[in-house]
Amino acid sequence: MTEAPGQPEESSERAVPPPPATVVVGYPDLAPSQPARSSTPGTDHLVRQVRTMRVLLVACLALLLVVAAGLVFSLVSTQTQMDTLSAQVTDLESKAAVAAAAPAASAAATADPETAPVAQLPASADVEGVSALPAGVDSTGAVLIGNPDASNVVEVYVDYQCPYCQRWEQTVGAPLFDRALSPDGDLLIKQYNLAFLGEQNATLTPAGASARAASAAACIVNADGPEAFVAFSSAVFAAADPSEPPGQFPADQLATLAKDSGASAAALDCIASEEHVPFVAATTQTGFARGVGGTPTVIVNGTTLGNPFTDPALTALTTS
Repeated sequence: MTEAPGQPEESSERAVPPPPATVVVGYPDLAPSQPARSSTPGTDHLVRQVRTMRVLLVACLALLLVVAAGLVFSLVSTQTQMDTLSAQVTDLESKAAVAAAAPAASAAATADPETAPVAQLPASADVEGVSALPAGVDSTGAVLIGNPDASNVVEVYVDYQCPYCQRWEQTVGAPLFDRALSPDGDLLIKQYNLAFLGEQNATLTPAGASARAASAAACIVNADGPEAFVAFSSAVFAAADPSEPPGQFPADQLATLAKDSGASAAALDCIASEEHVPFVAATTQTGFARGVGGTPTVIVNGTTLGNPFTDPALTALTTS
């Protein structure tokens, strides 16, 4: 069979179309690639600004916390410093009050009364601020030993911490007390127990060695009379350390000295409670107001002695 002329020869093979693209659901990486979407410049800029603002906000909050902590620490530190300064000012005021009341008190422990200048003192005033005075004590705070109607009156100001008072009591005071306690002694001794050496303030709170010993002496005279007082006072001076340690005369030592001096149970209870410290404080301030500037200060029949160890007016009373 012949083909018609002009007709193209029919191909024996047909064209095969390409297979359709396969899309795997759930695995986009296997999907046919798509053209990437271009980001919007304005959106990227906004995102960067938001991130920057977040960082700045966190930094500001951290800075605020640091500043707040610093302020709290500063306030606490300032308050502590103010409390410390206030305590120091109070302590200085107390010490200034004691110094103003007794200008020469700080030198009393070292000034030799045999060479110190003397000024004539006026009569003593009554003590103030004490609800009740101990028995055996007059209104001026003096412990009375001897005949109240005696023609010779010796006033003596002592501090149980004072080394010169210790020497005076042992060399001059002892024979004077013996004469005052004798029936025909014709002598009245008025002893003022001051407390200022080593004390912290005028109110004697807390009580130091001088105040504890003087309060104990007031307990003795109040409960047991002048004879027990003289024995106890002598025992305290004998036990005193001339270097004036602030811790001496604790309650147990004073109680032992009191028992050895014949003190009663009432006196011992009084010593333990330091009952008469306010009385000692008032007596001390009254003595300073009178013009007493050191211890021992001795006045014989109204005349303040320049030398309480060798003055003829005093030695005559111990030898006659």
